[in-house]
Order: sequence, then structure tokens, then C-alpha cells
Amino acid sequence: MKRTIRAGLERILRQYGDEIVPAQILYEWQLRPTIATPRYSESILPDGAAEYLTPNNPKLIELQHRYAKVDPDVTTSSVWTDHYVLPEDIAYFRGDNAWVWQVRGRNSNILAYALSTYYLKSIDRLGLFDKLVEDNHFGNFSFTIAGRQVSRDLLDSISEIYFLDRHLGIASRPNLNVLDIGAGYGRLAHRMANSLPNIERVFCTDAFAISTFVSDYYLRFRGVKNARVVPLDEIDKTLSEHRVDLALNIHSFSECRLQAIEWWARLLSKHRVKYLMIAPNGEGESLRRLLTNDGSDFLPLLERYGYRTLVRELQFVDPVVQTYGLKPTGYHLLELRT
Repeated sequence: MKRTIRAGLERILRQYGDEIVPAQILYEWQLRPTIATPRYSESILPDGAAEYLTPNNPKLIELQHRYAKVDPDVTTSSVWTDHYVLPEDIAYFRGDNAWVWQVRGRNSNILAYALSTYYLKSIDRLGLFDKLVEDNHFGNFSFTIAGRQVSRDLLDSISEIYFLDRHLGIASRPNLNVLDIGAGYGRLAHRMANSLPNIERVFCTDAFAISTFVSDYYLRFRGVKNARVVPLDEIDKTLSEHRVDLALNIHSFSECRLQAIEWWARLLSKHRVKYLMIAPNGEGESLRRLLTNDGSDFLPLLERYGYRTLVRELQFVDPVVQTYGLKPTGYHLLELRT
């Protein structure tokens, strides 16, 4: 009787892509779905953070008013709406939320964290694991692997730095100026500035006022002196006054409408930003293309403004790590050729 019931259930489940497997062969993280995981790791906020990082902070309200006057082509988003970030996400911005999915989605488990950590340590010729440290400030989820704390923030940043150094030699370029578009809470600027002394300045900007507000706080909290947060309504002027060698867009253009991507492409081309690195959203072979979340290919739009693909590769060179590592993505490096 039990076999008959099981066989019937298996037939039904297979129609939906599911299988029945014995519980004893599963790991703990498989038995406890991440959907039940809290949005942020319980951690004590620094002094004054809970009072400052609130939706009713006058500085944030002022930024929101300023952003409302900017060209709606760049500020109107199908993803980043007023309700996409919850009030508690502002104080616990390093939790699992709109800025970074840490313990949600495919390959967001302890084994993927471990695999990615050991892979990146095996190529760490710049000693980034020694230069960069991790903590659980602002709700960050971290894991102890290889005797140290690691997080998606840390691992993604190290991976991105190595991609750029392999193809542009950013660790040895003197007086390098970088623009991070869609900088979120400023995690990549923090990591680049702390590990690469040759960087002159990292400019952080975002089309979402709350991100600008949070990244300004975070980079000041971390004491990053060679990073500057630029509100969206000042970005054109800033690029007129400062040479920028490299622009970054990590998981941001995929969440934009084509009008917004064109707005940025026009601006970068106008100010002769030579290199543009993009990490799109998606999975598998789709990461070899530059697609928005709705499947629109935005590479032709970038080419219209003079950008041509220089390098395109998956995040992890090792195919096993690319399959099973921590939320693996793809990296695209484009060069302005007009």
C-alpha cells in the first residue's frame, strides 16, 4: 500500500519537476528552506545608527525630493519602487534584502559559500583575504570558513576585483578613478578602496535615493576616505570635473528599463569613460548575454553609444565552481571605441 501511494505521489510530483528523496541523505540546510530565514542577522547596531537610518530622516527626505526632479527616464524603475525596501531594511541594509540576496535563491547555502571561498583563496595572489575583513554589522549574514568570517559581500567583491585586475590590471594602474553605478550600500567601493592603494577615488551613485542615503552613511562609518557618494542630480557635473577611467554596474542594469540604461550609456559616452564592467542577472548560459530581467538584450543599446565587448566570461573560470558556487554570475567588460 505504501509503495503504491509513494509511486502515485512521485508521478504527480515529477509533473512539476519535483522528486521524493529520503530525508537522511539531505543536509541540514536542505531540510530547512531558506524562505524561513530571517531578513537580517541579529546584530547590535553602532551607536546612533538606529536613530539615523530611518525612513523619516530629513536628509533622506531631501534626497527623495531632489530625485523626484531628475529625468524620470533614469529614476523610474520596474523593480526599485517605494515599497521594494522595507523600513527595517534601511538600518539592516546588509541583511538579505533588495540590495543583496545572501541566503535566498539557488546556490545560497553553506556549501556554496565554502566552495567559493576556497576557490578564491586559491587565486588570491594579491592577498585580498588578508587585507579585507568581515563582520556582521547592519544585519550581515556571515559564515566561518577556513578560519575566518566570509559573506557574499566579501566574496563577490574579491571576485570582481580579480576579474578587473586580470583584464585591466587595476591593482597596478596609478591614480585610477572608478564610478560605481547602482552602488547599493557601497560594498564594492569599500572593498576596492581598502585593498587597492593605487585608487585615487571611487564615485558611488544610484538612481534610488535610499541607496544614496545608505551608502553615504556606510562609507563614512567605514572611514573610506577615497570614496565619494554622488547624488544623481550631481553626477553629470561630477563627471565633467573628474576623469573617470572605469564604470561598474553590478546587477543593476538588469533591473532597469531600457530608457534608464540608455540614459547612463549616453552619460558615460559623453564623458569618455573608457571601460564599463557589467554583471547581469540570470543563470547559466544566459549570463553570457546582457539581458534585463524581462529578457531584453541591452548590448545593442550600449553599442549605439560606442561601447564594444572586450571580454565576456563567467564569474568562476572553473566550471564546477561556476555550477555550484555562491550565486555565480557572468562578467562583461566593454570598451568605448568612438
